[in-house]
Amino acid sequence: MEGNGGRGRRNDSISSVMSLGADNTSPSWTDDNNKAPADQRSSRAEQELNHEASVHMLSQYAHEDPSYMDASTSSDTDHSDMMSPLEIRHAIFELLEELPETATVDLITPYQKAAMLPPVTQDSLCELDVGRIINNPKLRHDVNFDRELHFRPNLDGTRGKQKLKSADEYWKALLAELEIYRAVGFRLMTSRSAEELEYWTCMIKANQIRLPGVFSTIHEILKTLVPERDQAIVAERLDVDMIMQQICKGVFDLLDLAQWLATILKAHCAPMRDEWIDQMVEQTTKGVHEGDQKAVVVGLRQTLAILEAMKLDVANHQIRHLRSLLIDDTVNFQQKYHIHKIAANRFKLDGARNWFKEEQTLLNGCNLAPTPLETFSSAVLRSLLAQSNIPHFPDTFHLDYERLRQLRSDVHNMIQMNMCCSAFDILIKDKANEPTRAAARKSLQVNISAIVGDARLYLENLENISAEIVRLVLQLEGADVTFDSDMMSIVEHHLRAELPLSSSAFGIQLQTILDTQLPRLCNAVNSSSRLPILALHDMMLPPIQPAGRRAPAKAVAEPLLDEILKRITHLTVIHWHVWSPIVYDVQIEADVTPLGSPGNNPDASHMNTNTASPSSGPSTPQMQSQNGGFTQPPGPSITNGRSPK
Repeated sequence: MEGNGGRGRRNDSISSVMSLGADNTSPSWTDDNNKAPADQRSSRAEQELNHEASVHMLSQYAHEDPSYMDASTSSDTDHSDMMSPLEIRHAIFELLEELPETATVDLITPYQKAAMLPPVTQDSLCELDVGRIINNPKLRHDVNFDRELHFRPNLDGTRGKQKLKSADEYWKALLAELEIYRAVGFRLMTSRSAEELEYWTCMIKANQIRLPGVFSTIHEILKTLVPERDQAIVAERLDVDMIMQQICKGVFDLLDLAQWLATILKAHCAPMRDEWIDQMVEQTTKGVHEGDQKAVVVGLRQTLAILEAMKLDVANHQIRHLRSLLIDDTVNFQQKYHIHKIAANRFKLDGARNWFKEEQTLLNGCNLAPTPLETFSSAVLRSLLAQSNIPHFPDTFHLDYERLRQLRSDVHNMIQMNMCCSAFDILIKDKANEPTRAAARKSLQVNISAIVGDARLYLENLENISAEIVRLVLQLEGADVTFDSDMMSIVEHHLRAELPLSSSAFGIQLQTILDTQLPRLCNAVNSSSRLPILALHDMMLPPIQPAGRRAPAKAVAEPLLDEILKRITHLTVIHWHVWSPIVYDVQIEADVTPLGSPGNNPDASHMNTNTASPSSGPSTPQMQSQNGGFTQPPGPSITNGRSPK
């Protein structure tokens, strides 16, 4: 491709990347390329556009980067005698409305309303800089609990969907801008008078809204990824002012820039990104050779995505490299961070102290003499197992709220799963041998997990759960049918009364876990609190085995009680290390006599020993009436665990 040439070389002088000098494939552009736009009829876009919207668009862009404002509005001052800014905007919208692409895709609305800067910018990636990583309290806390902690684009939930929608709107707006460059560029080449040339030059400069920001963003991100020796060439090749001048004059060669970018990106990125880079060049090449502006947009979008991925790769490498140092410095960093906030009156301690004193008073009222660490452990477990919808944890746990929410969800899921399995056990009774029943129970757990999904919606899927229980019972009994409406009704009624968080049966289950597991937790916390933070991390989160050596996945990927207690222990110990001297005015005790008898209190290293299920003990009778059957709705009684036909 030739990058320079006079206006006389109509189809070769302007780079086809913007298709300014490409063969004209749009008859509507050639039919009126000599027609003065002032004579054109008022369009729908002109009727919708008002002066406030026009001024807002320009002022918003100027707020983001004044240098772009200079480029886009210079024509307003240079050619004020020809057209006002509002008239220029009207003319651009009229031209955009005439393009064939707008017949099938709405480009006018994104052009008018989409963001002025790309979805990925240096500012949006600033959290990935090593300085921000080192001073990010949430990340430095989370690294203790996740051996695979890493950055990734956050596109989850409602906010993620909104980000994707905004990004799509931005790239549509850029497509509209490129289409205008192409249309105006063709008219520039065919201008027959100085007045026409001046008019279309004014138009193409007024259209410089988002494209300068794309190149500027590429430059800003790339210079953070290359060494000092490459900074000069990066600044030279990505000189935004020069690029925009070349576009206006029709001598910009995007394909050459894309190929240069591919070379420098491959020299500084991981090899796994090479295929992606090749796809970017392929899309850009298609856009240049075929005059396909959509392909050009895809290429630019991929360029920014690759740069974002490279920034993520660097940041994640830094996290892996700094992991041990960050973990080892957890207590020191968090104490300094929170003491500074307390001194600035931005953090209150009264709630945490009152929370601790309430637990101390409760335990003393039970004729216990707990140590401060035991009191703290008990308060954590009691708050976690509270039957209320919103557990009461003080603000000192603000870095752990999501972990605590997940722990509560896991506990509730475990209890509800046990309730479903206990209903199955009651129905089947002794109608099958133990190995058969155990296998059927595991199958039931797998099937219920699939039914309730990741959201763990037990009550919403109660009919399906009951039907699955009945199906398995009938199968083990050797029945010819897979459904029994009477049995189904009884199971569903029973589970509807048991499964809600507010039910008395659920409360008994929570209390059973608190009573049986608090001594174990106190013992585990006491043992673990003597370890350095890094050693605690290694004990609680064993190294991840390579893919070829990993143990087979469990039939049900649900956390067991021992694993839950282990996670609670880890959270409790770190919290105590950080906050005990700040809030509770005590240091970790050297020796603590755990609550309960020593024989029932394994430490954290023995969390995988067999323990009583929450569904056993006091909770089991709640699943049965005095005669050993279900709490029944009005209707048929149960005979030997089966509904009479």
